[in-house]
Amino acid sequence: MERNSFEQLLTLRRRWLPHDDDEPENLGRALWLEGRDLERNTAAIANGIAKAFSGK
Repeated sequence: MERNSFEQLLTLRRRWLPHDDDEPENLGRALWLEGRDLERNTAAIANGIAKAFSGK
């Protein structure tokens, strides 16, 4: 699965949109949701590290 991009998309669709079908629009939506989640988690971790080192 690590080398199969389509299988990865299907897995993301199942994670984010478990009740939808495998239409291209849903695959794209799941990919977008995954990217947005990654961005939010990255920002949250960076903010937590900055707060930890600021001593507040």
